[in-house]
Amino acid sequence: MAEPGGVTARMSLTPRGVGMLACGVVIGAGGVGLSAPVMVYVGVAMTCAVALAWIWMTTGLASFTHRFPYAERTIVPRPLTVGVPGSVTVTIRARRARRGSARGLIARLQVREQAAAELTGGAATRAAVTRTADALTLAYSLSPVRRGRWDVGPALLHASDPLGMLLSDTSFGTAESVSVWPRVVDLTGTAGALLGQADRVVLGARTPSTDDAALREYREGDDLRRVHWASSARRGTMLVRSDEHAGRRPATVILDLPHGHEALEWSVSAAASIGVSVLDTGHPVRLLHGGPPGAAAHLGQRGGDVARAELLDQTVDLASPASRAAAEASLLRSAAAAAEGALEGEVTVAIIDPPSDQALAALAPIGATGRAWAILRAAAEGDREVAQGAATRLRKAGWRCTVVGTGDDIAEVWNTLLTMDDLA
Repeated sequence: MAEPGGVTARMSLTPRGVGMLACGVVIGAGGVGLSAPVMVYVGVAMTCAVALAWIWMTTGLASFTHRFPYAERTIVPRPLTVGVPGSVTVTIRARRARRGSARGLIARLQVREQAAAELTGGAATRAAVTRTADALTLAYSLSPVRRGRWDVGPALLHASDPLGMLLSDTSFGTAESVSVWPRVVDLTGTAGALLGQADRVVLGARTPSTDDAALREYREGDDLRRVHWASSARRGTMLVRSDEHAGRRPATVILDLPHGHEALEWSVSAAASIGVSVLDTGHPVRLLHGGPPGAAAHLGQRGGDVARAELLDQTVDLASPASRAAAEASLLRSAAAAAEGALEGEVTVAIIDPPSDQALAALAPIGATGRAWAILRAAAEGDREVAQGAATRLRKAGWRCTVVGTGDDIAEVWNTLLTMDDLA
């Protein structure tokens, strides 16, 4: 996207420039004091050299901004995802009518780009620069390490006068805010089993549900029209829908936002992974994180990239609550909304801290439906006993529970939930 050439120039004297100016002033003043015209002339000449360098730099920058009014920046992919490399291309192009006279300026330019440390892993950006007769192109890679919104740009142009007395760092163009989605673990191959288990619990049957293997690996002779191409591309192996006409039971993911950066990012990543994988099996899903009532709607009747993007966009700005009271209130709102959906047949997956008595009372009606699974966080080893006690109470209310640390492998946690066929 082309952006206007907003330019901010910062010029500074180099050590050579400082020495030239200081010597000029001292020699000139000494010449006046000693009545030595030659010394005065030398001092004035040295001072004027610095002034001429400043005029040269100012004129050159003005000429550049007139000939190169736009910077075009392309970021791929967009939004970015934690742990998935991206790339940035910045093109500084001359005006169409002036392209023939721009070669000299382009050849002298040194350019780099600024990017937030969260997008580069704290490393400096190292760019490949390509020069043509009418443009300069800067290309570099990004390695996002943190969810959120972070700035890229502006471009920095580095220049100096021919005598090396002045340096200029000129910011060119504007910064762009780039969204970074949380890390997503592909659980698609087993997400359908969770929905199928919900049907078996309600029906009291032990026969496989039509949703139990909503996606499975391709076998020779399968109808290619049943291939789920989006999931196949992500997993690197062909997956097919086992029953195109299976019911599409909706699901709700309750995310209790914790305190602490590590716990927060793990929880958001787990919720996003579960939600996206349920979407990819063709089931509608919603993410509840304590927002206002009615704010979270079910996304995607048949999955799709649009619904996936909408779900992940909801996670970009999630932050820890301001206090324990705020966290409790958020969980109560989410539980109330999920309880209404559970009575209508929804499957519920909750990622929560050990709940209080009040929160447990709000969660109990969801467990009574037999379609509720919970991941209880134990942020520290000393918290595990408390979490185990809370898990026992939730199981008595009908939930299937597992206790995890916030560094546990998300795929393993998910598989543990799926193996819990019997209630404690």
